Amino acid sequence: MFRSALVTLFALVVAAGCTKKDKDAAPSTGSATTTTTTTTTTTTTGAGSDTGSAMAGSGSDAGSADGEKTEFDKLSHEDKVKFMKTKVMPAMKAAFQKFDPKEFANFTCKTCHGKDPQKSKYEMPSPELEPLDFDALKKGEHAKEVEFMSKVVKPEMAKILGEHEMTEAEPTGFGCLHCHTQKK
Repeated sequence: MFRSALVTLFALVVAAGCTKKDKDAAPSTGSATTTTTTTTTTTTTGAGSDTGSAMAGSGSDAGSADGEKTEFDKLSHEDKVKFMKTKVMPAMKAAFQKFDPKEFANFTCKTCHGKDPQKSKYEMPSPELEPLDFDALKKGEHAKEVEFMSKVVKPEMAKILGEHEMTEAEPTGFGCLHCHTQKK
């Protein structure tokens, strides 16, 4: 239960910069930009990969907010899996395990993509992650997790994917609703 709450918080942290306006501005799937950047972060913070990324995309097949496919979306399934295994998993595993070593001792694809990632074709946002209740988050619920998600996970995922981070100024960037659904 704590794991799903923490993973939900991952989405919440991303949502910490999100508002209802953000939800309306950016679809819950897809990427908003097709910018390609190279980043380098160290794993000493537990928040990144020292290999960086020159890949853009959100991981979904929906493409960007303007309807264009991102570089990630254009990859073959095998190349997407390789990218996730070599770029996303090392960075996110380190970040989550630093945040809660006991809860995330066994960090795998299933942590974010659900019980049967192959069956769901790794679709994101994942219906198995706890839906985000932005009103509750704004009231301070899950504050520790929201801080972790907003200060570590959301910016690092945006860097890895070569996207802008979702903010009020950049409502179509990588945000909470790329991984989580929104509670209705």
